[in-house]
Amino acid sequence: MKIFGLLVLFLFGAAMGSFVCCQVRRFRLGEKEGKKLGKRSVCLKCGYQLKWYDNVPIVSWLMLKGKCRKCHGEIGKMEIMAEVLTGVAFLMVGAEILDGMEVSNVFWIFRAVALMILTTTLMFLAFYDAKFSELPVFGLWLAIGMGAVVFGMDWAMGGNVVDGLIGVAIFAGLYFGLYKISGEKWVGGGDWMLCLALALALDGWWLCLVTICLANTLGVVVMLPQKKKKVAFGPFLVVAWVVVMCFRGSLMALGV
Repeated sequence: MKIFGLLVLFLFGAAMGSFVCCQVRRFRLGEKEGKKLGKRSVCLKCGYQLKWYDNVPIVSWLMLKGKCRKCHGEIGKMEIMAEVLTGVAFLMVGAEILDGMEVSNVFWIFRAVALMILTTTLMFLAFYDAKFSELPVFGLWLAIGMGAVVFGMDWAMGGNVVDGLIGVAIFAGLYFGLYKISGEKWVGGGDWMLCLALALALDGWWLCLVTICLANTLGVVVMLPQKKKKVAFGPFLVVAWVVVMCFRGSLMALGV
């Protein structure tokens, strides 16, 4: 039953990944270039309006070999990456949700829904930051709101509020301090807000420390060889959060 549930979460996550990628492009074109794409997805090169069978997550991209059905222009790799990686993110976060499954508990239901919305929002922020080195404010506020809901539901189910607040102070406080001290040279203004959302959902100082260490390690390993001065750190924070959420139960036991 759990395997079936994880499969459903992956497929649903892949569908949300397609939505995330579409919204990244729509928001960028609308916010920065003043363009409107309409309600239906279209090819950005020839304007061909995609049919439903062009939008089947992962399958359509593979069948079309990453090209538009009409003009055969390159669709891009971000689409397939968003679908696969968001599917994996839903799978990993879903594993933590299913481990504590209590379908008769309304707090568990609200927490599960908030976590799925949060995961979708975080993937949007991660891909947007990776592509444009920016974190849209509306996405950050949505993530913080969903993180607060998860925090509240954890508290309602017996979580340690003090432990969670210490985690928020450590995680968000650290990056806010770096942001202020460096004048946004070391850490962007959106990064500390993203950390606030992640810390609220993690609900524990130990998990926050692990996430900080993992995110920075990933950042160094991936970016150092490229010798870039400006690093989009959001994706590393999100990846670290997904991994920590997947193994949340085991990590909490290690931190006791």
